[in-house]
Amino acid sequence: MIKARIRGIYSQSLTQIMLQNHFDIVQPSPEVARRFGLPYRSDIPDVDIWDRSDLQGIVAIAYESILDRLADVLRRRLGGVITRTPRVAKSSVYRGVVLGRDERTGQNKVDLGPITGLLPDRGAQRGQKVMVQVRAHDYGRKSPVLSSSITIPGRAAVLLPEPVVRLSTKIKDSDSRRDLVTLGRRIQEHTDNWGILWRTSAEKVTEKELRDEVDDLLDTAQRVFREYDESDVPKLLFEGTSNADIEFPAEVKEALDKTRAKIKSTVANHHFYKSAGYASLVDLAELVIEERPEERRYITSKLEKVISQDMPRVEDPINVEHVKLDGRNIVLARGRVAETTGRGFVIRRQFRHTSRKLKLIQDYPEEVRRDEGDYALTHVVPGARTLVTKYYSRKDELKGTYVNINTGVEVYPSNGSSPGRIRYVDLEIDVVKAPMDVPPRIIDQHLLKKAVQRGFITEEMAERSRNRAQIVADELEANPQLESI
Repeated sequence: MIKARIRGIYSQSLTQIMLQNHFDIVQPSPEVARRFGLPYRSDIPDVDIWDRSDLQGIVAIAYESILDRLADVLRRRLGGVITRTPRVAKSSVYRGVVLGRDERTGQNKVDLGPITGLLPDRGAQRGQKVMVQVRAHDYGRKSPVLSSSITIPGRAAVLLPEPVVRLSTKIKDSDSRRDLVTLGRRIQEHTDNWGILWRTSAEKVTEKELRDEVDDLLDTAQRVFREYDESDVPKLLFEGTSNADIEFPAEVKEALDKTRAKIKSTVANHHFYKSAGYASLVDLAELVIEERPEERRYITSKLEKVISQDMPRVEDPINVEHVKLDGRNIVLARGRVAETTGRGFVIRRQFRHTSRKLKLIQDYPEEVRRDEGDYALTHVVPGARTLVTKYYSRKDELKGTYVNINTGVEVYPSNGSSPGRIRYVDLEIDVVKAPMDVPPRIIDQHLLKKAVQRGFITEEMAERSRNRAQIVADELEANPQLESI
């Protein structure tokens, strides 16, 4: 079975899902061990999972085949999970060929076979054969960054290209550090000038296991250099582990809430509230509910009241976070809450020029002019999978309607230093009606197709987006004044 270590605000829900899908949980947190009756096991994990820094999902490190298995399980259980993995794994070693200078970065372009990477080494010549290692991922549209300094990473140790012994900074115990340094120096005497870096997991395994791993890595290094010498074409010589960036949109957080509720007392919007910064408040509320289940409604109402006080109100500034499927987080022009409605609220944003999106209607370039003083009204419905924005001239004439197809809209509170915000993941495909006397048009379908090809979403998710866009276009044709769908 695949061994997984899980940490963070999603750990209990994910543990439940992964145990049911034949993953083995190792090094569980005390709370997870107690809740699931798991013994503590110090095994080195095959996949390491923890929260993203913004708490909008998780990061998982493993080999590509394991990440594919993880993504498949999560999508089957949770639905619209968005997965971003680099096209080449970090630490992978390639036999590459220098293609020449990249004009934008000044670095050397190197053909790796499946993709082109960037090598900072200015001394390389066009057509030169080079051994390179991936140092930085290629999420989104960026090319991977390469290095000609080669390391050979393992699960507990890393071979370094210089005769040194180093330790992970996460190894804090002084006795462990001393013992590992001593062992590393003894082993390093027989490694042909390779150095050793002990990873965090080295603290949890035996001396024999560490020696065996270093021997295996030395064999791997010998094979890599032999294949490099024998190869005449760009090719992968050593596969590293990938970092998968896995995003949990609003509807996935809801599914995780339902999974967690089967394990222990869980308030509605548990994972959303935690991602919004209310972890301590949620933990306290659920602790009380677990001990006094008859007071669930009262405790929940008080929790919601506290959080609602931080939510955007009329005249408050508010940001719009437009997250792309490739992971880019685009903050649109800041607006203000203009009014509240029965289902949500309206954001007003003032522009120096009309939004570029209206220029995508190439058939009518002159009718949709870019004038100073134009403004937009975005109709926000929390949880809705569309966002309707209507663009007006400074004379309040409706110039066009733009409907974004997205994951569920989440409304986040202000945190003192930053205003409130709405957040969603853009699903690429959109509906535009501009000018107002022409039929609505569905745009950017080619971008949706590319997102499927890159593995960010599944074809099933893409088809749902296409169907949603067609429904929007039909409704917008029937009612051009549409404000929400």
